[in-house]
Amino acid sequence: MMIKKVLFVVLAFSFCLASCKKKDFSLNGEYEDVTILYGLLNPKDSVHYLKIYKSFLTEGNAYDAAKNINNFSYIDSIEVTLEEYEGEKLLRTFSFDTTTAIPKDSGIFAYPLQILYKTTADLNEDYIYKVGIRNLYTNKKVVASTPLVGKLKLKYPMFYINKNNTITFIPQKQELEYNKGNNVAYYEASFELYYTEVLKNGSRRQPESIVWNVGNTTTEYIYYVGETFLRKIKEGVKEDNQVDYRFIDSVLLHIYTASNDLYLYIQSTAASTGLNQERWDYTNVKSYAWEDGAYVEDGNALGVLSSRGVNTWMFKEISDVTYDSLLFGRYTGHLKFKKYDY
Repeated sequence: MMIKKVLFVVLAFSFCLASCKKKDFSLNGEYEDVTILYGLLNPKDSVHYLKIYKSFLTEGNAYDAAKNINNFSYIDSIEVTLEEYEGEKLLRTFSFDTTTAIPKDSGIFAYPLQILYKTTADLNEDYIYKVGIRNLYTNKKVVASTPLVGKLKLKYPMFYINKNNTITFIPQKQELEYNKGNNVAYYEASFELYYTEVLKNGSRRQPESIVWNVGNTTTEYIYYVGETFLRKIKEGVKEDNQVDYRFIDSVLLHIYTASNDLYLYIQSTAASTGLNQERWDYTNVKSYAWEDGAYVEDGNALGVLSSRGVNTWMFKEISDVTYDSLLFGRYTGHLKFKKYDY
């Protein structure tokens, strides 16, 4: 998912901030345990993962130190929970376990081994979820909470449940329209084309789908020129003398959503394009140190806990005017598409 990919990059940036810029950084300064939490809860998922790292100081080469997972991982020295609330009422509590089942991509920090925190839970869009982290040795506590994003209702193009819906792509400006979902602040849309190739020897194959990332917005409208999709098809479909003809299976419309905390976090870490090059740091994660028998907020936490979602609609048909452009138009007329599978 696009939103998710962006946030993995952003997390690495925040991690560098925590390790290198926190307060008055000095190689000889006193170490402060800064916790970096990254979590995106999806109400459609039943398995949920968190990334939880800690800052580190080194008098050696920072890049070399970053390749040692023990320098920035808590491993089993923290206890992690997910609490479900209806208003102020606590309904359920879930515990996270560590897992190394998902490898990390190459980069500055240690890979492919990474430690994630995993729990299984069916979430409810009407409730609030709170992550709690407690250091078993220092009793430090880190907390963050988030509502869940709600479902969208597509207004345009028209879509009817249990019907063979049709979609149109034309050279003029078109729009996606939908209701603004509960707790949603940011939207990204893409179209995905599935098609089948029938070979001259009678066999069939389904190539990789073609994805067109339409755009993003904070409103209930996304505008696009439908003809662009035909250019994406031209780029994605390769001419092949073994192919007798091709036909469309379906077109999926995906609208990805993010809650306000995730949107603000992305904005705060985006590159500045104006004259003012100062960044503003955003986090909804709070840290509390255990001092003299009580918790005191100390500001030693970064990252974000938020919610994301995806809404998908399948269109089994494309309109006659779109077929005319697909079969005979300047972009795809040479690609041997047919309207029917015969």
